[in-house]
Amino acid sequence: MTIIDRLAINTAIFDGHDLKTSLKTIKGLGVNKVEFAFNQGYVGQLDSDMFSATHAGYLNNLMEKEGLTTDALGCTMNLASPNAIEEFMARIDFAEQLGAVYLNTCTGPIADRHLIVQNLKVLTDYAQDKGRIICIENGGDHNFNAFASAHDGVRILSEVESEALALNFDPGNSVSLVPNLSPGEEAKIALPFCRHFHVKDVKVHDDRFTFPALGQGIIDYNTIIPALAARTIPFSIEKPLRMYRRKDSFPIRGRAPETMDNIIHALAQSVDYITAASQPTHR
Repeated sequence: MTIIDRLAINTAIFDGHDLKTSLKTIKGLGVNKVEFAFNQGYVGQLDSDMFSATHAGYLNNLMEKEGLTTDALGCTMNLASPNAIEEFMARIDFAEQLGAVYLNTCTGPIADRHLIVQNLKVLTDYAQDKGRIICIENGGDHNFNAFASAHDGVRILSEVESEALALNFDPGNSVSLVPNLSPGEEAKIALPFCRHFHVKDVKVHDDRFTFPALGQGIIDYNTIIPALAARTIPFSIEKPLRMYRRKDSFPIRGRAPETMDNIIHALAQSVDYITAASQPTHR
């Protein structure tokens, strides 16, 4: 199995484009897995219908037509919100219907850390019964700073103590939320605790953080990709091109979708970079 066999493309990059075209594009890039993105505040308005059995059936039909499968569901939400347990259980059910084992989610504000841990204890019991694994992700903005550094995530794992809880680390989120830390070093700390991983590169310019193709930003993926290649976990390109982060890390979603030409170009470059960086001769 090559590293590309474990690669998915997260649909956040297609924000504003129809899913049929998006999935056909993923397949055309030689990638056979998709991670559907249903992240609050990042991909438009979410409602309960998004997590219905009917919608799961629709997505399953789309995947079948394109010959795609899914390992993970992107479903960031505030895990300390008043209805967090009920709403995230619906996401667990939805992931089960899609055949996705891993639910990738950032956590919530650090002021609510105790409640987040308590809610995760309930949710991991439910996830374990369903054969799913919740993968908490380091946040990229201050709305999700209960897990900012890799050590923050490891501490939450130790407090919840569940086989249904792991990390999904994203070096690109480190750049905006913990700029004093090295994304490469953070990834090295996190990887042993990861069951899933996100890759995106970051540029810092004009008082904002943007997301170029892998290898064109400030993160040293030449060390991260070989470390990821040595493991057997699934991972995805999670690159919200329609969005940027302000210098204070707050996410801003653009009014118009990114052009499909730019999306395809960024993804093709990123897939080629992953392939090249994973080769022993490249290291």
